[in-house]
Amino acid sequence: MDRVNIAKMIDLSQELYHNCPVLPEFAPPKLDYILVGPRDGWNLEQLTMNLHTATHMDAPAHMADFRLTLDAIPVERFQGRLVVLDLFGKQPGEPVTVADLLPYGDRLSGEPVVFLYTGWGQKRSWTREFIYESPYLSPEGAGYLAERGVRGVGIDHFSIGGTGPDNEATHRTLLQSGIWIAEGLQLDDPALRSGEWHVFSLPVKIRDSSGAPARVVAIQWE
Repeated sequence: MDRVNIAKMIDLSQELYHNCPVLPEFAPPKLDYILVGPRDGWNLEQLTMNLHTATHMDAPAHMADFRLTLDAIPVERFQGRLVVLDLFGKQPGEPVTVADLLPYGDRLSGEPVVFLYTGWGQKRSWTREFIYESPYLSPEGAGYLAERGVRGVGIDHFSIGGTGPDNEATHRTLLQSGIWIAEGLQLDDPALRSGEWHVFSLPVKIRDSSGAPARVVAIQWE
């Protein structure tokens, strides 16, 4: 078997930490220190949170096919050729439309994974701007990507559909097409906008889960 060497790896995941930003309707993650090294000789932490926190993935079970949970999706579906769309010029609250996606149409064949770079990952904080004013994928844009047969779609905000009235329709359009969603990504590395990349987006294997934290890594082969 031929050996394949890795030329470059980029971590596309955001940190998960105590009280990191989430939708205010939900409790932020709580990290408790059960054992502390200097006192107990061991370190042991306990994390309490909803599964759609920080860098995470949504399965169709989130709001479409309630039987298709993340653990039921074949693991090979969580990787593929990565296409990062540069949408940095989008204004706060502006949708990503079909017109924005059409120029990338020649790169969307062959069931790729498509990540939307808006620059919102670097704004991650408890500000109103980050939480409520992110650019987002419109329902029509989601429909276009579904028609192109993409494998997964991601964005550098905790909601692919933003926090406004289009959010549910965008999620539902993707998920009912069997497309997994990765949210809370970090896509700022300019190297992602050139060359050929492969992505592994691997969720924690939790039984019957509609979502799970994930470690997402882009790889460039030699």
